[in-house]
Amino acid sequence: MNKEIKLTASLEDYLETILQLENKNRVARVKDIASHLKVRMPSVTGALKNLKSKGLIEYEKNSYINLTKRGLVIATKVFEKHQLLVSFFKNVLLLDDERATNIGCGIEHIIDIECVKKLKNVQDFLETNTKDKDSWEKIIDKI
Repeated sequence: MNKEIKLTASLEDYLETILQLENKNRVARVKDIASHLKVRMPSVTGALKNLKSKGLIEYEKNSYINLTKRGLVIATKVFEKHQLLVSFFKNVLLLDDERATNIGCGIEHIIDIECVKKLKNVQDFLETNTKDKDSWEKIIDKI
């Protein structure tokens, strides 16, 4: 079962949220997912049924939600892209936290992991080879 699963941005957000909740609370619950994503509980239930049908979560009504092995792999990739993009926007482009997070969250669904890794390489290079943060801010503001 190596067939690639195509997910909408919304379903990727659900997987990422379940991963974060499992890491934080050891379990994910419908009400916590709804709160985190700022959606209504019936929307969460519908998404969970969809994710379950794709074999990405284990879920029964009124129970905890758990990622399957395959769901964990996908959720981890989405989360990794998110983290790397937000870091790039904050540390290279010098965007404020909220803007970096919003843009990173939007882009994570359309950019592939190889491109994100190259952005991370650029970030690492700049951080290693730029001694003065003030001069970096002047350079980035000119671009």
